Amino acid sequence: MKIIFIMKDNSEKICNFSEGNTILNVAEANGIPIKSFCEGFGVCGACHICIENMQERIPKMSDKENNALDNSSGLTINSRLACQIVLNKDLDGLKVRLL
Repeated sequence: MKIIFIMKDNSEKICNFSEGNTILNVAEANGIPIKSFCEGFGVCGACHICIENMQERIPKMSDKENNALDNSSGLTINSRLACQIVLNKDLDGLKVRLL
């Protein structure tokens, strides 16, 4: 299964993922620069990303994630935390924009 990261320069990097990994795990394993100060616990808001497609397939945002995003700049309706989205087969082809 694949995830497509849209880098800050608009180039794309396609990476393989296994079910159960988070977007942050996949990014870190592939050298994609997503900041994370809380080690994936969803409290710092540093791994703020924008989901470019499949919004309807992404699990609903938790209150914890919503609160962490409140501290992030550049929020959009498709803003999420990379550490809080657990990937599954339904997300094959997901596009994620780095902010």
